[in-house]
Amino acid sequence: MEYKYDHFGVPCRHKREGMLHYPKYGVWASDYEKDPYRIEWIYFERESLFHPLIQKTPHVCFWVRDIAKAVSGKKLLLPPTPFEGILMAFIEEEGTPIEFFQKL
Repeated sequence: MEYKYDHFGVPCRHKREGMLHYPKYGVWASDYEKDPYRIEWIYFERESLFHPLIQKTPHVCFWVRDIAKAVSGKKLLLPPTPFEGILMAFIEEEGTPIEFFQKL
């Protein structure tokens, strides 16, 4: 399995200027593509359906060619889910969330 780094996500307690709102997910997120280190700051609304570990713990995100294979046999925090033209998924590995992206 080949993993290509995309970003590092960090939950925060307050919304930051310039964050984008994703009401379907109850999330506000910064545009990590504008950050020199590709850090994504994430604010979770109380109603967010994301797993509590994702809401409280930083994560790393990788692009993969086969998201089903990447999550197979892993503890799923979010199964492969369509999001803005990609699939995204979260697993837990040794207490840490890991996110995967796959192009559709």
